[in-house]
Amino acid sequence: MREEGRCRGARPRVKAVLFPYGLDYGLAPGSGEFVQTAYGGEPGKLVMGDGYLTSGSWTSPVVQSFSPYLDEAVPSWDEPAGHMDVEIQLRTGQTPAGVAQAAFTLLTSGQDLSLAPYFQVKVNFDETIRAWGLDDPGEADEFTAYAVDQAPDGGFESYASEGPGCLTGFSLAGRLTLPEREIIDPGGVRVELAQDFSELRAGDHVLVLDNRVGQWLHRAENACMKEPDWTRKQLGLYHGWELADGTVAWQLLYQGEVQRLAGMAHGWRQPHRVRLESQDSVAARLKQRIGAPADTGERRPFMRGTYLARGELIRVVEAATGDITRTGSGSATVQLLGTYRGDYLLDYLLEAETSGEVGSATFRWSHNQGQSWQKTNLTAAGADGPVELEEGLSVYWEPGLGSDLVAGDRWTFAASPPIYHYQVFGAPFEAVTAVYLSGEEDDDRVTKDAVTGLIQVSGKNASVSARVVKDHTTHPVDMVADILAEVGLDAAIDQDSFALAKSLTPEYAIGIRFENLTAAQAIREIVRRCLYDLWIDFGEIKIRAYLGEA
Repeated sequence: MREEGRCRGARPRVKAVLFPYGLDYGLAPGSGEFVQTAYGGEPGKLVMGDGYLTSGSWTSPVVQSFSPYLDEAVPSWDEPAGHMDVEIQLRTGQTPAGVAQAAFTLLTSGQDLSLAPYFQVKVNFDETIRAWGLDDPGEADEFTAYAVDQAPDGGFESYASEGPGCLTGFSLAGRLTLPEREIIDPGGVRVELAQDFSELRAGDHVLVLDNRVGQWLHRAENACMKEPDWTRKQLGLYHGWELADGTVAWQLLYQGEVQRLAGMAHGWRQPHRVRLESQDSVAARLKQRIGAPADTGERRPFMRGTYLARGELIRVVEAATGDITRTGSGSATVQLLGTYRGDYLLDYLLEAETSGEVGSATFRWSHNQGQSWQKTNLTAAGADGPVELEEGLSVYWEPGLGSDLVAGDRWTFAASPPIYHYQVFGAPFEAVTAVYLSGEEDDDRVTKDAVTGLIQVSGKNASVSARVVKDHTTHPVDMVADILAEVGLDAAIDQDSFALAKSLTPEYAIGIRFENLTAAQAIREIVRRCLYDLWIDFGEIKIRAYLGEA
């Protein structure tokens, strides 16, 4: 009916909104009225005062927003901690006196609210659970801590509160509506995305604005871009029709990220205007990289599902042999030569078979505590003819005082192989289900840690890979949604189309690992392999499963 009414006098309207602006609402030490509360030591944090208190509040001073055109705000805060209810209220007015006369309105996190040039915030804490001990059970009421006898097992189950109230992460994100009379040219809107997601032609947008009072000059008193990081601002462009009753049904046509101010002129015989250039926010965020390394250089690939990942060698612990321990009455000592080349930790045992001097007595050796013997009847030679054992190890004897070797004398030592530490980047993982050494699954020489992604291999190996389970996200549609959320586009997802595409392909299951590439490239790798169409429709990202139809 409203569209039909447009032909009978409705006039076109345009609205441009810049956001977000971090509004300072006055929470700081000594600012405002603290009643049994205190500043929490960080922005947006308010805590109850010391001691057992059942209520508290904080009322901000009356604050003025920096622009009269900043006419909307979106409050947000973390889930309140503790056992107290937290209410956040706001009142607003055209003047400080108008604020004082206005009534407080209860805020809801994430919900838009209208904002006049002056406003005031109030936070109330109210305890819903009281807990204390009583000498007389008859004094207990519905708020009292109590204990229940767990007969016949004995003992008590206690009930009490979770601690004092606390509010964290409270912020007000302002939205500034540019005066419609200052919009000289709203610009054209165009963004295209190939259905196979192979090419994204971003809709760069130019909004031409009036600058007759210097409102766009840097550091001007009434500048719209006062904040240092103004390039992080978003631009929302709305079109609508004003009906006969004065109402306007606004339709969001474009949302972009501000890139720069250009063509600014504010001088004699020059056009007093400025070009506000932006890039479509969906296109801009799809160019953000996922799986990028941390500032410290640590690799952090973006992973989902189960994936066969290659391990990278990060450290080697060299092979080593332990001290030789002797038992028996002989006086000869054993010296060990060589570097251990084995793949397993072994405990070696040498035992004298016959009594005698070095060069004539015989011995045997084992690496299973004497359950079996690798070789027997070997001459216990001196330094001029060491006896080779295995894996690069040899031994010889040095004579002592008295009988060198007595039958039954024993010498033991441990030989440790080199330990190779491999890192599978992307941890923590839910599980490491298999490790492959040179393509063959092997658990005998391997220890693995799913939390750190560290794999230790005893003995040399050409290559190491591991099958890791990052999480239980296995459907490609869910993975596309996770990538979009990673770059801040979760709100742009058309949930109905995503749910339909998933329901039509319930058997699809994949694993992904993307490192330091754009979100658009990552999504393209998924949709072209799984045969999905993905496109942007008026700022909404939609997906469709290809099932073989024309």
